[in-house]
Amino acid sequence: MNRLSIIITILSFILYGCEKKVSEAEFEQSVFDDVFIKIVDSTYIDKRLYTCFPEQGKPIYDKNGKWIGLDSTGQKQRDIECEIKRAALKKDTLNLVIAIGDDGIINSQTNIEKYNNKKFIFKHFTELPKVEEYKNWQSKYPKFTGAMSFSHIKFGAKKESGILEVSYSCGGKCGLGYSVAIKKIKGKWIIAKIKQTWIS
Repeated sequence: MNRLSIIITILSFILYGCEKKVSEAEFEQSVFDDVFIKIVDSTYIDKRLYTCFPEQGKPIYDKNGKWIGLDSTGQKQRDIECEIKRAALKKDTLNLVIAIGDDGIINSQTNIEKYNNKKFIFKHFTELPKVEEYKNWQSKYPKFTGAMSFSHIKFGAKKESGILEVSYSCGGKCGLGYSVAIKKIKGKWIIAKIKQTWIS
């Protein structure tokens, strides 16, 4: 009987510990759900704009094959056309597609479609193979604006503040990183501060 009591006690501790872990994970998920769209809206960059540059003229070489410069014929018109394109993209702010990495609080089991709204459509980054400059994403989704990933939230002792890392990538070595501080004020989680931590 004494042995049975010990086993029951140990099982109770194990079950209590599991419940505590689940509740902490649920708490983190709940907080993340509250701030996710705000964080995305504050840290994403539209790849279509960020990587949109006017086409340059053709290279000019001398008779020995040495590069001299670029043929600037028609460059002014190309610059104007690029600015017109950029102006149109700046107004095109609905149904932007963002790929979300599965290496933090969001994983392959997360239903990221629950976050979709008029401005953003979220997809798992694993939906398509990783290729240079995300050309397959651009081909499948003309409004693809880049890839993002989110770390887990590190909470303060009172669970009324926290911090998480956010990464944005537009392909290759193009990207930005942020440290995002969040805070609970009057029962609502808000972004307290965003600090850019890296750029490439």
